[in-house]
Amino acid sequence: MPSPKERIQEIDVMLSHGMILEWKKRRELVREKRRLIAYIKTLTGILNENPYLDASVGCGYQNFQDFACGRQFYVDKTHFIAEWLKSIAKVTLITRPRRFGKTIMLSTVENFLDPRFTGHPEYFDRLKVWKDEKIKKYYGKIPVASVTFGNCKGRDYRQAIQGMTDSLAILYEAHRYLLHSTKLDEYEKNEYRYILDGLRKGEEANVGTAISRLCRLLYRHYDVKPMILIDEYDTPLQEAYTDGYWDDMIGTCRQLFHGTLKENPYYDRAIVTGVTKITRNSLFSDLNNVEVNTVTCEAYSDCFGFTEKEVMDALKCQNMDSLQEVKAMYDGFIFGKRKDIYNPWSICNYLRHGELLSYWTNTSSNKLIGDIIRKYPVRSKYEIEQLMTGKTVHKKINENVAFQYLDGSENSLWSLLLAVGYIKADHVKKYGEITECDVSVTNREVMEMFRYEILAMFENGNEIYSSFIQALLSHNVEELEEILMDISYTSMSYFDVGKRPGQA
Repeated sequence: MPSPKERIQEIDVMLSHGMILEWKKRRELVREKRRLIAYIKTLTGILNENPYLDASVGCGYQNFQDFACGRQFYVDKTHFIAEWLKSIAKVTLITRPRRFGKTIMLSTVENFLDPRFTGHPEYFDRLKVWKDEKIKKYYGKIPVASVTFGNCKGRDYRQAIQGMTDSLAILYEAHRYLLHSTKLDEYEKNEYRYILDGLRKGEEANVGTAISRLCRLLYRHYDVKPMILIDEYDTPLQEAYTDGYWDDMIGTCRQLFHGTLKENPYYDRAIVTGVTKITRNSLFSDLNNVEVNTVTCEAYSDCFGFTEKEVMDALKCQNMDSLQEVKAMYDGFIFGKRKDIYNPWSICNYLRHGELLSYWTNTSSNKLIGDIIRKYPVRSKYEIEQLMTGKTVHKKINENVAFQYLDGSENSLWSLLLAVGYIKADHVKKYGEITECDVSVTNREVMEMFRYEILAMFENGNEIYSSFIQALLSHNVEELEEILMDISYTSMSYFDVGKRPGQA
């Protein structure tokens, strides 16, 4: 399909042979040319505001430099840098569902602030952050210690810790120039070598203090306190919960965050991102300097995910006229009071492939959600079935996710579903830690995943029912007892009992 400019060129060629064209055909071509010129004028206005919407669309890239200067399709979210730098929070915790641009945002912040990346102002000079003269002055002036814990996964604690030490080793490798610093003495350089060597070997001893000690070395080198960026902070704990080593991992993570964000005088500010807001009693019990921004908070509500205007502009710049179809499939996320937020992963895949498929819900396993739904009380299952019919359920939710109590806390089910983006919260009212809201399934893409999980839940029940009938017909008393015991453990709950003795 030709671009608008190419089509105008084709029309001009046809009009140049106007004598052989019928009058009606010539008039149609002139009208089309006018429409295309107006369309191009509209695109010019869009690209002045968001300059890289017409670039080739890639998927899976997470480094800002992969997008810089129009290398790939990029939605300008750099106003986040200005908003964050102008805030007063020492530690900012931002939770958003997966694939909502958290990693690329931290990469963008790092590329803007860190002196290692100076010399390329052209990466930013067309973006929103460059238009703010006060914030522009920070370009390349503040060192950054940036680490992701997305690879801290494993079947057991030892494997997960290996992922954590690998991530910290990558952080240290990024600042190898410290070994040549004229401001560090030999003792400090040996300290750097010692910690890096231990992290490479997978030694756990320095995990808790690795970031804080690097901050001190950066401060000595630059004479400026660094920023700390931590991505996917909750991945190690999610993995620990699902694979059964929670107690070991929570102790290590508590020590790490305490040493990094509490007992560390050598950093300026920090951003921590993840999917869930882990309860303070688990992880941040002794931190009083954390500003939390969940999906129901107003701050940074348009900085993660694509707004409807951004999606509309992107479709125009990619020469695609399908907003209504895209809206029906992918619209629905709500951050703070801002509605009509779209998942970037789904939109980018659609722009790339042109097919309305479930891209986002296929990016990771939904086993945890399915397992939790199957374990929860009949009342919760009924409410989830209501959601499947497109209805809204009124809930009071504590957005803290207590992973250690997921098997027994009804609130944890709803807070987790909200955090991961499977339900959205509307008409939100907050009372301290409690969020009162109307929840519904986020959009059609999520509905397809949800229905699959619900069907699996009932299929699981049918399998147990069939086994029970077979055991009953064969008079196998021992197997009957085992099946009834399994049903009691996995299905019954204190929510299922009557209000008075003998009441069904």
